[in-house]
Amino acid sequence: MSGKKVLSVAEIARELELPESTVHYWKNRFAQHLPSIGRGRQKRFKPEALEIFANISRLLKEGHTARDVMEQLSQSYPLQADAMPDNAAVPSTTYTSHSMEPAMQMAAAIGMEIAKSVGEGIRNVLSPEAVNGQDLGEVKEGLEEAALRITSAMEETHELRRENDVLKEKLRIMEAEMIRLRKDRREMEKYLLDKIKSVTT
Repeated sequence: MSGKKVLSVAEIARELELPESTVHYWKNRFAQHLPSIGRGRQKRFKPEALEIFANISRLLKEGHTARDVMEQLSQSYPLQADAMPDNAAVPSTTYTSHSMEPAMQMAAAIGMEIAKSVGEGIRNVLSPEAVNGQDLGEVKEGLEEAALRITSAMEETHELRRENDVLKEKLRIMEAEMIRLRKDRREMEKYLLDKIKSVTT
């Protein structure tokens, strides 16, 4: 490795002999454990990040999920307090419809079916009979990247379901409060009408 103080995504990809697209995805997915400076296109990584990228690659090649990798990184490397994925978004808190729960269940079910299909496809493609002289490294690399993206999508779906549950509970509390306020209003109206009647009679 060169004596540079910081490394770009392209340089890390060359050092580890990985596609740049894979390193780009990892830098967002595991940002909180990757020591870096700058943001967006100006982001550069400190030399010690190269070892972390190499460990991410090794763990994924061994068959670990993105969640497993995150747990391993949490045990081995400190959190980078100012690190946030470049594509991080503020979760929406405007969902109020009861129809969200069926939609989330459907999304989760579809995601599970996709993951199962992809897993079966990966096993078939990586079998010695299916390779037939192809470059196994390239095949595995492409499939690993696809599997990682699907795992991330599944985790985001589960997170959305958790957020939806929280919002449903808040909505339930608000509805109960509205019912109580309506009841109080009716009682107040009745009380005032009785007072008016007693004064006018």
